[in-house]
Amino acid sequence: MRELECVQQALADAAGRGSSVLLVTVPSVEGSVYRGAGARMVVMSDGETIGGVSGGCLEADIAARAPDVIAEGHPRVIRYDTRASDDAVLGLGLGCQGMIDLLLEPLSGDGLVQAAAFYGRLAAQRGPVTLLTLVADEHTQLRIGARAVLGQSGQLIEGDSQLPDMRSNVARELIRPAADLVVCGGGADAVPLVRLAKLMGWRVTVVDHRAAFASASRFPAADLVVCLNATQDATPLQASVTLDGQTIGVVMAHSAAYDRAYLHALLDAAVSYIGVLGPKRRTLELLGDRATGGDIPPSVHSPVGLDIGAESPDEIALAIVAEIAAAIAGRAGGMLKERSGPIHDRGHVNVSAAETVRREVSV
Repeated sequence: MRELECVQQALADAAGRGSSVLLVTVPSVEGSVYRGAGARMVVMSDGETIGGVSGGCLEADIAARAPDVIAEGHPRVIRYDTRASDDAVLGLGLGCQGMIDLLLEPLSGDGLVQAAAFYGRLAAQRGPVTLLTLVADEHTQLRIGARAVLGQSGQLIEGDSQLPDMRSNVARELIRPAADLVVCGGGADAVPLVRLAKLMGWRVTVVDHRAAFASASRFPAADLVVCLNATQDATPLQASVTLDGQTIGVVMAHSAAYDRAYLHALLDAAVSYIGVLGPKRRTLELLGDRATGGDIPPSVHSPVGLDIGAESPDEIALAIVAEIAAAIAGRAGGMLKERSGPIHDRGHVNVSAAETVRREVSV
């Protein structure tokens, strides 16, 4: 389960118990920090934290602040600034030299119920959306923490209509949907692939023509397991599984007939990423006439996976998941030490209402 779903579940659980929580969101960062804008966590009434906003160096201090912020009942933005390299004085043990703003929102009662429902709708979005969050209430009647959601073309999906027109004090975060991975083939090498994909927070469907392989007991982490014979008719595949431009498919049935059927069904549905296990020569044979001039279509990745010298099923799963993650992020998947630019592609939003954390703060 990805962090957004974990946060939503924590909010829903607390609402069901009638508890109060502190929702913590990162609206902006600057310099070297472990987490970027959009990281979030929930501090429960007993001090437990779900999610994270740093590498572990800020969470304890935030949890210590939580009871007072919840008792006051007012949202606020605070700033941890470690660019002066005075961690020893600050007492937080921060290993980075950067600035991170945190939006602290105490939630209880109807407000908590509404927040849980909002994040549930946000997590269910099929395509990418932009989340706008008000982080300062100057010159507006809106409350800090007011939100709006915009679609890909900028249309307002929900929230306050004033936020899209505001030029300052509004944090913008691109929310990408959880990856929808369809694993075509339920062999032994699919088991660690499904397990690792679920650790990434992806939604995973497994398809196989063999009932013994297409079973929930074999893939307990999968969201859906489907048994069908795609060589006879691929129509049931599209009827059972969502196949579109947001889908990621991996073809690994280890049978030419079934792999061919899966590959062509995924191509027909214009799936954005199709990984095919095995050598390029075999994939060209599976493609047939669709390999125009001997070229593999751009959406097809063959052989699938990064070049990490994978041999075992676990290693192959790691190579495949790593390449998919890189493709989603628009990265080549090389070594970070060879990257000339910054590790993270992060924007910056000025937060004028931030309360800078002073040296007297300690854990």
